[in-house]
Amino acid sequence: MDKSVCLNSQELRQKIRDGAIITNKAIKDLENQIQPASFEPTLKGELHILDVEKGLFRPKKDKTIRRTILQLPGRQRRKAHTDGFELKRGFTYLVPLEERLKLNPEEFVRASQKSSNGRVFLNTRLLADYNIGFDEINSQYGGDKELNLWLLIQPLAFNVIAYQGLSIAQLRLFSNHSAQLSSAEILQEFNKNPLLYVQEGDKLKPAKPIIRDGLQIHLDLSGESTKGIVGLRARRNNPTPIDLKKSKEYDAEEFFEPLTTNDGALTIKKGEYYLLVSKEVLNIPPHLNVELNSHSNIGFGGPLHFAGFIDNGFKGRLVLEARCDEVSDMVLEDGMPISKLDIFRTNVPDKLYGAAIGSNYQEQAGPRLAKFFKNFDFDSATRNYKKLTRSVLVQDSKLLRSYRHAPFGFEFMPEKDTKDLFDLIEKKSFFHFRYDCESDSDVLQVIPYVLVFGPNENIFSYVRANNIIDYGDERLFDKHSIGLGGHIAQTDGPDYIKTCLNREVIKEEAEITGNMTEPKFVGTLYQPDKPVDEVHFGLVYVIFTDGEVKPKESSINRGRMLTIKEILTDPDYTKKYETWSKALIPFLCTISKFAQ
Repeated sequence: MDKSVCLNSQELRQKIRDGAIITNKAIKDLENQIQPASFEPTLKGELHILDVEKGLFRPKKDKTIRRTILQLPGRQRRKAHTDGFELKRGFTYLVPLEERLKLNPEEFVRASQKSSNGRVFLNTRLLADYNIGFDEINSQYGGDKELNLWLLIQPLAFNVIAYQGLSIAQLRLFSNHSAQLSSAEILQEFNKNPLLYVQEGDKLKPAKPIIRDGLQIHLDLSGESTKGIVGLRARRNNPTPIDLKKSKEYDAEEFFEPLTTNDGALTIKKGEYYLLVSKEVLNIPPHLNVELNSHSNIGFGGPLHFAGFIDNGFKGRLVLEARCDEVSDMVLEDGMPISKLDIFRTNVPDKLYGAAIGSNYQEQAGPRLAKFFKNFDFDSATRNYKKLTRSVLVQDSKLLRSYRHAPFGFEFMPEKDTKDLFDLIEKKSFFHFRYDCESDSDVLQVIPYVLVFGPNENIFSYVRANNIIDYGDERLFDKHSIGLGGHIAQTDGPDYIKTCLNREVIKEEAEITGNMTEPKFVGTLYQPDKPVDEVHFGLVYVIFTDGEVKPKESSINRGRMLTIKEILTDPDYTKKYETWSKALIPFLCTISKFAQ
């Protein structure tokens, strides 16, 4: 065995046989814990909840971790069991690991978080008996003694549920301190095996290596492979704990907010947690592995990963788990330097990173989420599209519904009763990004909704587009509709409703030729049958025209005038039409007469 290596999978198995990695399991039962160049220890069944008001727990020289814990007052170290235990943000936990180590002279160990746990910002630090630091074990401290291992665990963005027997960290064992490649060795290696590639059109080309105390990488804010989405920001208000045993369980947008750039730049906020992505595509050969520098001032102040180890055989972009610790918000730009990679040599392992060993992130292209989440569909991540990134007028759902007698459906409102409702909407409402309120039924988005009647009881009917870029809500793709309208924007003030009607109906959505009446308000509509409907409140208006009505906007696929009778006698109208239209169709004759 080369004396200057990070131990590979075969060498880790030999360490287990030799009793250097001490475990109660047979080697065949440890195969999932043996990775190409790392070993994944498991949690024991006990857990200590630490009181850190007196300062963060630190290991002590010449003392075991257990002895150091016991020297804390009992009130500072409450004990619990890990099996199904919820670890909460703001708390610090100390958990012993099942496996122990016995190191030879010159050997040392480095620890890092597993990728999936790092991507939910679960901060861990490895502690070992007699060693006074975090995340490194040095044989010069413990000598040839057996070392008990512990994890200090701090959930930073989300609560999680942990279990006995779970692996949430990984250990890399080094034969000595010279396994890391020097700058000259990195360049020599790069010339033989380009470790970094950049996207040029539909092809990957070797990147120009920038080497100084490591191999530099840069930030990608182009969003070319992710439909314009360049990062994800952790939401702070989700109390749902993430069960670390689950896979594809959680809705990503409940926990993360997709981000786009403003003129190619992204502003990140101090103290917030982000998933970003590297400009370069890594291609790690079998005889090397890599670690991303956690802190690097070439980009910005703050941690750049919570799981920065990259295995032999990994291919893809790097996901950066970042937090800004600058004194203020920081503007990031596409292509800016972000951190450096340390490169380590290994002997070629008998298993490589990839699908064959159950790896989750091979060939990742964007800010890929942890395995606990359902696949994030960048095509339908609506934050990307202008219709969902603008501010829209909203009002308290309870206040709006208080102006109705019926709990749902269409309801006529006499003109004498409208003043207070319109004052509530135009003078006392507020604005939210449409993206932020698309699933928030506590506030309702106010929608002026116009029915266009022609002679002989005709009404304009159309079919919505089925392209997310043209129509910003895939929940209404290809649906028939009889109403024109849309959200009220900040630029519509101060006569919000009138201006919105004029903009949406007359200028944007349809072309009306001939004579037409001013829009007349006839009633309100609230029909919470589906998620898209339960966040909207309709103000129903009527326009009469003796001319033609033609679609004008790309959100309308096609449209024409139909008689009310044609719609009502169509046996499939309840399947074809969207919810609001279905609620209004039975009232069309009465609405027409009411508005005249």
